[in-house]
Amino acid sequence: MSLLSLEGVKAAYDGVEVLHGITLSLEPSERLVIMGPSGSGKSTLLKVIPRLIEPSGGRIFFDGLEITAIRDERLLRRVRSRIGYLPQHYGLFPHMTVLGNVAFPLRVVRGLPRREAEERARRYLALFGVDGLADRYPTQLSGGQRQRVALARALAMEPELLLLDEPTSALDPESRLDVLEALFEVARMGKSMIIVTHELDFALEAADRLAFMEAGRVVAVGGPGEVLDSNPRIREFAERMAGAVGSASRS
Repeated sequence: MSLLSLEGVKAAYDGVEVLHGITLSLEPSERLVIMGPSGSGKSTLLKVIPRLIEPSGGRIFFDGLEITAIRDERLLRRVRSRIGYLPQHYGLFPHMTVLGNVAFPLRVVRGLPRREAEERARRYLALFGVDGLADRYPTQLSGGQRQRVALARALAMEPELLLLDEPTSALDPESRLDVLEALFEVARMGKSMIIVTHELDFALEAADRLAFMEAGRVVAVGGPGEVLDSNPRIREFAERMAGAVGSASRS
């Protein structure tokens, strides 16, 4: 059985449809990368999965349960607690320390005692090399450090599915490499993941499958190399992304 299954999923903003019947699945321990030009609906798709944005049509199944049929808010919260979502801009609480940011959801959502929550938080901070920053606040961190803290917080919840939205966007080249290494570490854990990214290296080396989106539709899905070479439009996109990464690395 697939861990996640989307059947004809649609979503709209102000009456304008932005997802046009997405059908996609994810197997347990599978790593799926989603690529495509800006405005193709990639971020919307991630938010629709845990119903952070309500779909306007279609069905979503997670571990055999139809998420789109849930009407009880408490049940929906329990399902969401099994899905980790990392937005583009970290989502860290500015008034909490790094340790507090990671431990807080463990206490509130998982119900762990403070000491146990902080012990687990420190383990995951160490995993991403930011345990030495435990007493700092998000404003005292670089972009790459904040993103690694956000990754530690998401993984500390030990979700069954991890959704990552452009985890290297808006980072300087050095921070980008640090976060990419952290992502490879997550991939080595065998965690079920869907990652929206333009990182071709990660897609080719760590993804099991790649889905290419354009204009609110999945236009190709399969092995990363196969998809990136599947038609002239996607090849052109991949070449532009490779060129952009090369320019950033030299700057």
